[in-house]
Formats: sequence, structure tokens, C-alpha cells
Amino acid sequence: MSSATTYEFTSSGHMCDMDRCVESTSLSIRNFGRRFYGCQQWSPDSDQACKFFKWLDKNTCPRGRATAPLVHERFTRYKAEAIAARNERDEAYAKEVEARELLRIAKRKDEKTKLALWIAEDKVYKYRLALLLSWTVVGLYFVFSTIFGGHGHTQVRLP
Repeated sequence: MSSATTYEFTSSGHMCDMDRCVESTSLSIRNFGRRFYGCQQWSPDSDQACKFFKWLDKNTCPRGRATAPLVHERFTRYKAEAIAARNERDEAYAKEVEARELLRIAKRKDEKTKLALWIAEDKVYKYRLALLLSWTVVGLYFVFSTIFGGHGHTQVRLP
């Protein structure tokens, strides 16, 4: 490493120099379009992050300063549109998940209904068969009672 490289130590012992940093472009209105080196672990919301920073460009040119608010406004609008699109996508995904769950529930209810119908049809078949057999037995009783029992009716007396 050269002696001209600048270092900064943080409380966590992290050491940055220009060889470990990432090149970024400023999107702030004041320094719009200026390139800089910064720690790859830097986060704007963190107080514990490394604060290593070095500009690569000189100040923004007059034309850049004039167009910066326009570009920044577009960038902000596109960012908001991207967030809105992401939210719409997430809502659509949630609705799809809900619809799939409702479809699963409906299919389960359909299966239960088909099973209940099959059981009911089976009972109807059995009741019809029992009715047919009972009427057959009653019919055979009358036939045999008329053939073998004569024309009179026999009474059964209890003691």
C-alpha cells in the first residue's frame, strides 16, 4: 500500500482505504452527478458505520447544477412509481395466495359434498333394495297363503 492512502478506523475496528471502497455517484441536488469513493459498509441510517469518504470529481459544473433538480425530480418520481408498482405486485401476490387458498377450500368442500352424495345414493339404493325384498316377501306370503292355506283365515289365539 502506498503512503498516500488514507485510512479511517471505526470503533468496531473496521479499516477503510480507497482499495476497499466502492465508487458511487451522488444523487443529492447540491452535488448531483459527482462521483465519490465510500466504504462499502456505509449506511445512511447507521451511526456505527464507517464514515470514509473521498470525492473523485471537482464541484458540479453549472449545467449539472441547473439540470440536477429536474433529474432529481424525475428520479424521485420514478422511485415512487417503482415503489407503487412493487406494492401493487405485492398486493396482487397476496390476492393470488388468498385465491389459491379459497380454491383449495372449495375443492375440499366439493370432495366432501361428493362423498356425502355418494353415501346418500348408497343409502337410497339399500332402502330400495330392502323395500323390494320386503314387498317380495309379503307377496310370496300372500301367494303361498292362498295356495296352501285355503280360503279361510286362521286365527291365532293366545293362551
